[in-house]
Amino acid sequence: MKTPSLMLPDGSNPEGVDPVPALGWSTPQDLVGLVVHGPAFSHATNKLRCFLIFAGVPFTHLQHLKAKPQGIKPGTPYRKVPVIDVAGRQVNDSAIILKHLLPALGMAFDKDWEARIVLELDITFKLHCTPTDWARLAVATVGAPALMKWLIGPMLARMERKQARHNISTSGLGHREGDELAIAREFKSSMKGRFHNGETPGHVDLSFYGFLSGYLYANCPIAARMVADAQLGAWVEAMQTVVPLSALFGKAT
Repeated sequence: MKTPSLMLPDGSNPEGVDPVPALGWSTPQDLVGLVVHGPAFSHATNKLRCFLIFAGVPFTHLQHLKAKPQGIKPGTPYRKVPVIDVAGRQVNDSAIILKHLLPALGMAFDKDWEARIVLELDITFKLHCTPTDWARLAVATVGAPALMKWLIGPMLARMERKQARHNISTSGLGHREGDELAIAREFKSSMKGRFHNGETPGHVDLSFYGFLSGYLYANCPIAARMVADAQLGAWVEAMQTVVPLSALFGKAT
């Protein structure tokens, strides 16, 4: 008897599920024709781009500005960002993408911290960002009209809070609300040197910085409070020397 496929009808993976057949990425050379799909407004999209820029992996970034864009294949049922395309194959879910990307980049994957960032920090920002945070992020990263900040901010705040509550109640993956300041303090207290990883950036550094990058670039109050409260200023400066914010937000297409 044939086992039903866990994959979506287009062959790509559902959220939280490893792709089948296995991707087989073991070196950067396996990441042929890599395309990242998702807006610079999306911290999950920025996080993936942060890893690729740090590792020097060539890629194309295509922005989809709809709140829930379709994936890259016509008719695909996956409706979140980011998704990536490697050699014509679509891979979904930033946590799953990173899980398979990091071995190819020669980096260890920290499952616990990635879960904190994906399942807790993401939800916390969606619930705790103010209309000012959202308006600044939209204007700085995707060129939303500055004169419309008064409308954009409240609209995005409502939309993101609704999405967060939906994820908490229906995803089954463990999404939860936390305290962004407490998470930043835990990050700081577990640092092993100049970076969280020691004297060179590692997975957790790049994932945490990539998540915050858009908010830092846009001078969002929520990110500024985290950096000040947890005394992360020196770490942010060090991360900007290896992945400048201008590299993340100056070349998006």
